[in-house]
Amino acid sequence: MFAAAGCGSGSHGKGDAAAATDTGTDKPTGAAGQDGGGDTRTDATAGDDANGSGTACAPPADVDHPATLLSQTGCMSATDPTAFASIVVPYVVNSPLWSDGADKARGMRLPPGGKIHVKHCTGASAECLDAADDGKWVFPVGTVMVKSFMSGGKLIETRLFTHHDAGTWVGYSYAWNTAQTDATIVPDQRTEVMFDTGQPTKVDWHYPSRLDCMTCHTPTGGDTLGPSTAQMNRTNAGATQNQLDALAAINLFEAPIPTPYKAALPTPYDSQVGSQTAGATATQLARSYLHANCAFCHRPDDPNFSSMDLRYDVALADMGLCNAIPMKGDEGVNNSLLLAPGQPANSVLWLRMDATTDSGRMPKIASYVIDQNAVDRVGSWITGISPSACPAPAM
Repeated sequence: MFAAAGCGSGSHGKGDAAAATDTGTDKPTGAAGQDGGGDTRTDATAGDDANGSGTACAPPADVDHPATLLSQTGCMSATDPTAFASIVVPYVVNSPLWSDGADKARGMRLPPGGKIHVKHCTGASAECLDAADDGKWVFPVGTVMVKSFMSGGKLIETRLFTHHDAGTWVGYSYAWNTAQTDATIVPDQRTEVMFDTGQPTKVDWHYPSRLDCMTCHTPTGGDTLGPSTAQMNRTNAGATQNQLDALAAINLFEAPIPTPYKAALPTPYDSQVGSQTAGATATQLARSYLHANCAFCHRPDDPNFSSMDLRYDVALADMGLCNAIPMKGDEGVNNSLLLAPGQPANSVLWLRMDATTDSGRMPKIASYVIDQNAVDRVGSWITGISPSACPAPAM
């Protein structure tokens, strides 16, 4: 089954040897799986009708009444309905959010004159929880984040995540028709379909409700989940410059990102975004996956999951995992702990990743298929942790 999740090595041109290189097929694209090229636009926020549709890609005027058809939003090309409009800037991340095996294309549309603010958290800053939030991107009001999901060579869903005002983001899901000529707004409720991609087996796909989107896209998690300096620090296949340099060249940032850039998150395993990062340790691979897929909720300032901190830059001893007693069930394993050093099968962190949807699985929404590669990476990491490196919490 599939669900849309909520809502190599190279060098950065200024000397950051940690910048990732995409050796896979997911380049900046207009449609999932479609090759894209270098972006030569001089200002990606200029103009209201660069897609030729007569409509700018912008949040709907009425938050409760989005456009009925995706073609009416201005976010897709008027000549190729499966491709992003030229005003939507495509991008690729290093450590992707698991979406039950679906391929994805990602893009952003900033409002005219709008710029991305990049948090600098290495020193004292009122906008940062701590240094682990360094490099998080903050998007201006009027931004539209665009993501398309594809399986079996066909688009199933395109999602628009729209920034209406300082306190409001809303996610809208559009369901594609099998002819791939347009997509229609999904009702504001969880919707399951069997999508015919033309393959022998239909895809069991789950469109999230708008509440589902906001369950993960929280203010404490940063609203948008993917874009950050560590996620975007990469050279995409076919590109001649680092992605961050390419985005800077089209005037997307309110101020230059400090160089050398923050080290790239490792790519945890071979996937659409590229090959597993060469030379990365078991710890780095597992921690990168947990950061991208779990840390937007499991962080100290989250109102519901503050006991764990799964952000990449947090020390193991400060993650709230080592030999900690689980507060929400033991997954049927007596005396299990959140993380039992050297013992994945006694660690609830690992057990929940390997569980089915009706038995305590994490994530608890927006995914229905176990990510076996991630289960293996996190299991290898836990296996390699010695008891001395992961002491019991102080009583």
